[in-house]
Parts: sequence; C-alpha cells; structure tokens
Amino acid sequence: MNWLAPLLVALLVTGCGVPPNQVVPMRDGTLRAATYLQAGNHCQEKGLNARMLGKAQAEQGVLFRCE
Repeated sequence: MNWLAPLLVALLVTGCGVPPNQVVPMRDGTLRAATYLQAGNHCQEKGLNARMLGKAQAEQGVLFRCE
C-alpha cells in the first residue's frame, strides 16, 4: 500500500504540468494567443485568415479574430 502514495503524487504533479490551451476566447468575441504564429495557425486550421488586433491586456499575448 505504501507504493501507491508516491504513484498518486507523481500522477498529480504530471497532470499539473500540462500547458493550458494557447488560444483563449475573450468576452467581446476576440481571441487571445501567446504569439502571432499561434494565432495564424489557429485560424488556418479553420480555413480562415487571422486579423491581428494588437497586444493583449498587460502584454500577455496578442488579440485577433478569424475572418
């Protein structure tokens, strides 16, 4: 039973280390990505073009729309 505790701790730590989704929808309908490249790739996967709207709040990425 003692071997089970370290296994559970390792699984919890591994799960917390997964990066979050890089494209985040905002309330006003725009999207936020960490980089221009990620924004372009996100829209390209949907068959659309990315329209860059500028830097996100506190310079935490870029704001964009897929058109």
